[in-house]
Amino acid sequence: MKALSLWQPWASLIALGEKRIETRIWSTKHRGPLAIHAAAKLPPRWLGASRHKEIFRNELADVLNVRRDHVASEIRKLPYGCVLCVVNLSAIEETSAVREILCQRELIFGNYEDGRYAWTLELTEKFERPIPAKGNRMLWNWVLGV
Repeated sequence: MKALSLWQPWASLIALGEKRIETRIWSTKHRGPLAIHAAAKLPPRWLGASRHKEIFRNELADVLNVRRDHVASEIRKLPYGCVLCVVNLSAIEETSAVREILCQRELIFGNYEDGRYAWTLELTEKFERPIPAKGNRMLWNWVLGV
């Protein structure tokens, strides 16, 4: 099965059903099942700059059901280096074609700048226990149990 590694907390947001669009700077011809893998460590501070914004922190606090000042510690408690769920990648469109129709939360949890792609994901299976796996860049092949 194809897999996509994401930084936390975005991987968990997908597994929780709170993020249905993943934005990328690249597209793919792949459609169908896609395993969502949480990267083994937190992203560098400069990457995913949105996570440092108050509006992001507020929305994430709501999703995680914690106080805003506890969000950073909750992110550190999320699973890392494992596959969290399987989604169906059903469509990919340019972000400019979808950003006007998305809810505020989806916009907060993604990067909808021009020149990016919006991957539509439908959660099909969330693993009760995340499955340890070594991730990779771009799409990679994941075999359960390997």
